[in-house]
Amino acid sequence: MSKTILAFFILIASTQLKAQETASFLFNKGFNYIIINKEVSIEYFTKSLEKDPEFSLAYYYRGLANYKIGNYELAIADFNKALITDENMIKCFMYKGFAHQQLDQSTKALQSFEAYLGSKSTPSSSDHLVVAKAKAATGDIKGALAYYKLALGDIPTEENLYRLFLATYDNTEYKKALELINQVIKLNPSFYGYYIHKGKVELMIKQFDEALHNFDLSIGLNPEVSDSYFLKGNTLDTLGRFDEALINYTSAIELNPTDGTYYSKRGNTKMTLGDKEGACLDWTIAGKLGYYADFDKIKTVCEQTNIYSK
Repeated sequence: MSKTILAFFILIASTQLKAQETASFLFNKGFNYIIINKEVSIEYFTKSLEKDPEFSLAYYYRGLANYKIGNYELAIADFNKALITDENMIKCFMYKGFAHQQLDQSTKALQSFEAYLGSKSTPSSSDHLVVAKAKAATGDIKGALAYYKLALGDIPTEENLYRLFLATYDNTEYKKALELINQVIKLNPSFYGYYIHKGKVELMIKQFDEALHNFDLSIGLNPEVSDSYFLKGNTLDTLGRFDEALINYTSAIELNPTDGTYYSKRGNTKMTLGDKEGACLDWTIAGKLGYYADFDKIKTVCEQTNIYSK
């Protein structure tokens, strides 16, 4: 091989080596690995940033990779650095919010989502929905309601209407909540859970017969849900139909024997029907399961029975 040809190959090798050392080359390597091996991609992004500490995209994608593998604090730090190097990378605010949510930092999550929303000229309904959920998580129900309404858009989706219903219910606007859950049911009449919600709203506005009807619809669609029987039992109790209430409380217990609330309420009904021993047994079980709302009755009502001494 002539010296000229040898020099040519050395030049090519040297050029390739220099190319491999550039921040862009290392970034591309990291980007190629981000789906198949996020740890390797993070290594390449880090090497890229060592070459160019102002490489905003490398911070963003390293943050994304860290987020995907659960390194939420590292992800937040990377998104912050990406924003410092390029203030137009507004997606970082959104992912920062998601990372803060994973860390149970609801206030910081909301701040990030609001910053993202404020950076967009035309926020989408999904953007409003994210902020609405974040506000609900901080306990700002009225704020959540406002953003749920913005999220509805021209053609409300089932999810958006349902979220708005929940916020409206939590805000004790029961008549409006009833209108919303009716709209949700029109979009999906086959989901049992919506009828449970509708029945609960009707209980709050004292439409007891309507509530019973909806709990029955829920049971018809899915007879394996204990809460449907429990709520139906509550409603029957309120109407003074104690024998029927007892049957439904028992059905709820058979489906979920670990909920102390069920035993406690059944105990109250048994007591109303004159079954003091049965009531005391249910209150005792409720207490052992961690439900103490009626546990004082063990002392005031049951201390003279054999149940209390067992």
